[in-house]
Amino acid sequence: MASSKGGNSSGHINTLHQRLYHALNLGFRVCDEKEKKWKCTDIEIQRHVVKSISAFLDCFSRATAHNRLIKDSISDIAGALVFILGCKNRAVVGLAVNVVIRLIRTVPSSILQSYSLDLVESLSPLLRCQQLEVCLACAVALNAILMNVRETKEKEVWKILEDSKTVVSVVANLQNFSEGSMSVEWFQEMASLLNTIMLKLPQSRYSVWHNPALMSILESVSQKPDMDLRVATLKLYSSLALCGHGANELLDNGKPMLAMMINCIEESSPLNARIEGLKLAQRLATGNQECLKMINMCSESLVKAIVQTMGKWSLSSGKLEHDQMSLLVEACKLALITRWEGKHHFYFWKYQISEVLLRLVVENFQSQSLDGCVSQEEEISLAEKVLNANFLPSLRSYVWDIIGFLAAHCEGEFDSILHGDELCLDFLVTCACLTFSSSVQKGYQICQNDILSASHSESASRAVLMMIYSPSKYISARARVTLSFVLEEGGEQNLNSLVNFLSYIPSSGSYILPNLLQTTVCLVGSACYSSIPQYANFILRNQGLEILLSFCSWYQRNWENIGASSFAPSTQSTSEKRICCWVCAEDWDNKDTFLLYALLALAELVNYLFSGQNHTEEISMNRENLIDRLCTTLKEIRDGTYGSGPRWYAAHILSYFGYYGFQHNLGKRLMGAYEDEECIDMRLLFASGNSASVNKVIIAVRCPMLLPPKEGAHSSSTILTGKSQRTVQEIRISANVDTLALVKLLEFAYSGYVEVEITMLKKLKTLARHCKAKVLQQMLCRRRPKWGSSIPGIDISIALTPKLIHFSDVILLPKETNVPGFNCRLCSSTSPHAHSHRVILSSGCEYLRALFRSGMQESHLDTLKVPVSWLGLKKLVRWFYSDELPNPPSGCKWNNMDNETKLGELQAYVEIYSLSEWWIMEDLQNDCAHVILSCLESSRELSIKTIELAASFSMWKLVEAAANHAAPIYHQLRDSGELDELDDELVNLIRTAAVQFSQQGG
Repeated sequence: MASSKGGNSSGHINTLHQRLYHALNLGFRVCDEKEKKWKCTDIEIQRHVVKSISAFLDCFSRATAHNRLIKDSISDIAGALVFILGCKNRAVVGLAVNVVIRLIRTVPSSILQSYSLDLVESLSPLLRCQQLEVCLACAVALNAILMNVRETKEKEVWKILEDSKTVVSVVANLQNFSEGSMSVEWFQEMASLLNTIMLKLPQSRYSVWHNPALMSILESVSQKPDMDLRVATLKLYSSLALCGHGANELLDNGKPMLAMMINCIEESSPLNARIEGLKLAQRLATGNQECLKMINMCSESLVKAIVQTMGKWSLSSGKLEHDQMSLLVEACKLALITRWEGKHHFYFWKYQISEVLLRLVVENFQSQSLDGCVSQEEEISLAEKVLNANFLPSLRSYVWDIIGFLAAHCEGEFDSILHGDELCLDFLVTCACLTFSSSVQKGYQICQNDILSASHSESASRAVLMMIYSPSKYISARARVTLSFVLEEGGEQNLNSLVNFLSYIPSSGSYILPNLLQTTVCLVGSACYSSIPQYANFILRNQGLEILLSFCSWYQRNWENIGASSFAPSTQSTSEKRICCWVCAEDWDNKDTFLLYALLALAELVNYLFSGQNHTEEISMNRENLIDRLCTTLKEIRDGTYGSGPRWYAAHILSYFGYYGFQHNLGKRLMGAYEDEECIDMRLLFASGNSASVNKVIIAVRCPMLLPPKEGAHSSSTILTGKSQRTVQEIRISANVDTLALVKLLEFAYSGYVEVEITMLKKLKTLARHCKAKVLQQMLCRRRPKWGSSIPGIDISIALTPKLIHFSDVILLPKETNVPGFNCRLCSSTSPHAHSHRVILSSGCEYLRALFRSGMQESHLDTLKVPVSWLGLKKLVRWFYSDELPNPPSGCKWNNMDNETKLGELQAYVEIYSLSEWWIMEDLQNDCAHVILSCLESSRELSIKTIELAASFSMWKLVEAAANHAAPIYHQLRDSGELDELDDELVNLIRTAAVQFSQQGG
């Protein structure tokens, strides 16, 4: 046998192995199962065994740990250590824990996996040990084991940690930290263990970020000058930020944390601190709202630190050192916050991001080497040499994504903040266009198995697309001109290949894409080519419009079978993908991206068709009945459940055919009020003698410029009917205002959607500008939607704010008369109530509409009693004013609520469900059912109480649905006696559901 660690001979190892088993044999016992296990409570024997194990392990290193003697002995060694640790004998346990550490560091994790659960179970209780050195060693050992636990065992590990209250123990140890009595190492190891637990087990995060005392300790520690303490705290903050609720908690009081984070990112800090600071910032920016919170607190200082980190590095022997590369990668990942809109974009340009990015593309780049006097042909030749050199290839896709997002979110005044950075930006545009052109030329030769090459092709293509569609005229013009020049040779030939490839997809009969990367490049290529008139004309002549439309229809039919559309390298590690409780706004380049790119190309072709010189094409288009098919498809996309990007561009293209805006359920309801003379309280009188009847509260929210500055300055009239009496204010409209245009503006104000004839377009556009109807004006002017913008919704909740509350004419009262902590911002009443408007309630509920017009006593009352709780009433009012039913707490907040609190949340939805049946509100009832069943899906133990509650309201459909959720745990419910509380009829219903569940293979 070859010699082992420390020059030990095989004979010496065999001797130590024999001594080990001589010691182990003193403690083996035969158990009831006739299995030999190590069980000995004698302290001296335990000490002897631990020392024998230590001496045996000393003969090996990680390189020699596959020795047969190790493999044959590991089961007995682990068994003895587990038992000794479980005895918690003060005289031995410290030695045993240290031997466990040595075992973990010597023996490969693959060999130890079988014993990891037993070791975790025996070590966890020792975190409460009064011997600090034992507690510290235990944290080290547990951390090493948990870092290597397989994913399949994580659920069992969490059960062990939960039963032994491991997280509670670690948190208590951190809270007891003080520099005087405990070392920095103590804090580091405890923080490292907690960090590993939170990375591996999302369930653990709530009890950490929800602990105000610990958060206070971490804030205090983070302000200390010791960099080791700061790094440990940064790691804890990063793990907490994997939870969306945790990230928001950190940001709510985040100024000290962010100041420390930025200080750690700066050049003067150690490398590990800089990397951890960058990682924390990345995780806090997971969602756009959270990123905006962070940006609002430290925008300029954060961007400055990012740009300086990306720009300050140096080559050693022509190569970038590994540590510097790691730092650069993290900085580039953080720079992708450019994907979110915000003021940080200004600071990226201010600190000359173009030059910094160019240094990552061009080896030994000096800004003086760029000459603004060179011809475009010379610049392209230079760019080709740069790209062929393939400098820092692993960072190239980040460069394209960063500059692409910056271009997409440019403001109109961008040109004034370039600060002499134009030449660098121009050269980046040229490099991106060349990379994109090369991807188009490769066609089928693009290898999607080569992730690096694939990500370069995709990210450069997307960057060029964003440049061409940039709100900045400078960037857009530069990209179009450069791309046109690059495509001069072979442009139409390459374009023909793109069109042929796209035509193949819908005609193939397949329901999957043949090549995801090539499809991406072809669709982006079509969108880019279509923006250049000569190529747009070529595409139209080759039936490109019909092909793109067929692709959109194919996508609609097969979208469930289409996978991810991105080959860009992941910006997150495996652990970072284990985020929880994050509700992120949708990225345009994540959902339905293929459809978005196809619609971008369609939009350019339609724009080309409708430009002044192309009426012949437009007429031809009409003759082929293509418009009807196009509009039908676009309306389906606009009104469907696709991503915001495709829906926005579908609406944008429809604006060329006279359709403006989006269809909303709340808008349809409000249009009912607009067309109902019984609801009006203001009449607009036109010079022509015609009039338009409106509702003040809706106009005040949706188009306030139409309201008179002083209501008392205008005449009013009282309308008497057999059922009611109301005052209608009359407003005379200037003769200069076009009547039909104003009516169309009112339609849009109420519904968010309007159809306009081309003859009306100019007048309505002028009126929309004067009335500051920005969304309508953008659509009327056919301006492209800004990249990443969300669908404009209708939310009239602002009508419930103090500024507009004087329009309120009815108060809603819940069944509770006393709610602790209730305080109305709008009046002095201390009883729980909600201010509201009859017109809003009537538009959303036929029952209330009839009630308010009935002439009965209730129709004249200023108050309306609603048979729901205060919590239910708040949710109900929110639905009336936004068409959104607020969801209960989600994620770890819900999971950590006790059953009584959860049931209180569910009860509000059951009450609304019952009320919506009485008030005949089917949409609201469906929304309630969806929320209730979603909650039961994650908390089946609430099914019985929910069934009981729903039955008390005679909600039998809901009872049946809840019974189906209880079916999988029927036997558990029966054995626990919970079913005894129910009527026999309800028990039989659950039993029947359980039988059906079983028969279906449940």
